[in-house]
Amino acid sequence: MTQFRERNQRLTNTVGHVELLEVTNPGFTGPMHICNDVQDFTSKGITYIALPFGFTLPDDVSGQSPRMQLVMDNVGRDISTELERRLPGSTTMARLIIAARDTPDVHEHVFWMPITGVVITGTTASATASVQDLMDQAACKQIANPFTLPGIF
Repeated sequence: MTQFRERNQRLTNTVGHVELLEVTNPGFTGPMHICNDVQDFTSKGITYIALPFGFTLPDDVSGQSPRMQLVMDNVGRDISTELERRLPGSTTMARLIIAARDTPDVHEHVFWMPITGVVITGTTASATASVQDLMDQAACKQIANPFTLPGIF
């Protein structure tokens, strides 16, 4: 990691880095493996499909959890079909991986983000990355009342 940091802080970095994104949901046919590049990239035996994506950084608003926007290209892709398979009530997780191009199997930085609020247009697919929805969930998935558990009343 020290070598990765040193190279990225230089004025000339001859190697560079690549951003990889893995999006999972129980309703998907499998994890989506996306590379923020113009050509496919292989890391740890997994091929990440070239698909430009970017993040809009969150605003610093007091009393509110930070929300980041993930935006990716949707032209000529089958992303919308996969995103429509999300199961109701399930959590879609994104794992952002930063790796050096010369050592693709070494994941220098890994960030986990829950994805909510997916919006798909003809040209882009965007989603909100925030822990707010997870924090707002009830601690108990099933609350005891006369209708859900009538035997205890």
